[in-house]
Amino acid sequence: MDGAGVTKITVSEDVALVTFCRMPTDPSVMAGVFSDLASAGINVDMISQTAPQGRTVDLSFTIPSCDLLAVLDILNHFREAHPSVRPMMSNGNCKIQLYGEQMRELCGVAASVVSAVAQSGADLMLITTSEVDISLLIPQACCMDAVHILESIFSVQADYE
Repeated sequence: MDGAGVTKITVSEDVALVTFCRMPTDPSVMAGVFSDLASAGINVDMISQTAPQGRTVDLSFTIPSCDLLAVLDILNHFREAHPSVRPMMSNGNCKIQLYGEQMRELCGVAASVVSAVAQSGADLMLITTSEVDISLLIPQACCMDAVHILESIFSVQADYE
């Protein structure tokens, strides 16, 4: 399996992780958050939601670190209407995106990717996928080691944004 499935690796630095803990499960509430972020010109990526726990979920997403202050303003406004929501934020991360059309049909790519992250010693803070993409969020301090291991496993040179 090593070396197969990934044809492109892209690395983005200075990425922040935002998590809204205990977000109401009502999709209109979540839509309001994303609408407010869009109105503020904030580009959201790596959206991930936990399975419902009663009537709440945890909602995580990434943003460019430079937008963190604007998100804090939006969050403060949001919490006025939803005081039970607990925010968590983490700055100083990097996003590693692995792309490959073969992922659609090839078993084991995710196993190789997560094993590489483990080998680098990085904490895996968030992972999202599509049929042809795996996106990882890890601490910036571990980024270079993880990228070098992934480049070696998949024989692909990473591009930095």
